[in-house]
Amino acid sequence: MNKSMKAGALLIAGVFALSGCGGSGDSAEAAADSSATAEAASPTPTPTPTPAVGREQYTPDELEAALTAVKEDQGLPGQIANDAAVRPELEGVEGALDTITITPEECSDLASANLGEKIDSSTVAIMQLSATDALTVISFEDAELIDEQVANNDQQMVDCSTFQMETQGQVFTASAEEVDASTDAVTTQAYSVTIDMAGQQTTTLQISGFAGTTNITVSMSDPVDPAGAQAEAEKLIDAVLAELEE
Repeated sequence: MNKSMKAGALLIAGVFALSGCGGSGDSAEAAADSSATAEAASPTPTPTPTPAVGREQYTPDELEAALTAVKEDQGLPGQIANDAAVRPELEGVEGALDTITITPEECSDLASANLGEKIDSSTVAIMQLSATDALTVISFEDAELIDEQVANNDQQMVDCSTFQMETQGQVFTASAEEVDASTDAVTTQAYSVTIDMAGQQTTTLQISGFAGTTNITVSMSDPVDPAGAQAEAEKLIDAVLAELEE
């Protein structure tokens, strides 16, 4: 992967919305309680739609093939990193997070909860869109991990829309807001995350589509045209979904 990426900004944005590290136990319980209350109040709950993709986990080859097809179809120049190329970096994430202090305290669990299980049970492929932008596809053994991620991401907007990370003497402050986005996935979540370090700011737009076992995320740093970048991200997610359906 391109090492010129704004690593600190992407790490913070990823911890917030992409990595699916989960919220605190209290947050997960609150989400579960909220869901239970909603079900009790509705005599005829709406059935959960059956995902067109991701009923079973995709293999590394299938994810790489989907990104390759999208790249060729849309004439994208970026390189693709398959699971074998990404795996060493994934396996180093837990150790890297041990060197990071996250405040407030209730937000620290999102950087580590179930992370080992998610890394061990995942297959991954990444397409570099530019030096700072990427399209990531992650597929898990169990679709429940995706369900937990979606619920925890919602809860994080309540508990951790603003937080701070300190590592190697550098302090990053992040604040996030939801973005109204739409894709062909069963669930779409999108965030604009602004990171401030010593008065220098960068904004990362992250749009994720979730279906079955699979999370497709586009991350774009400091887009000149946020609306245009969002439309492009949504199009890319839909294109990957279409390839995975075949």
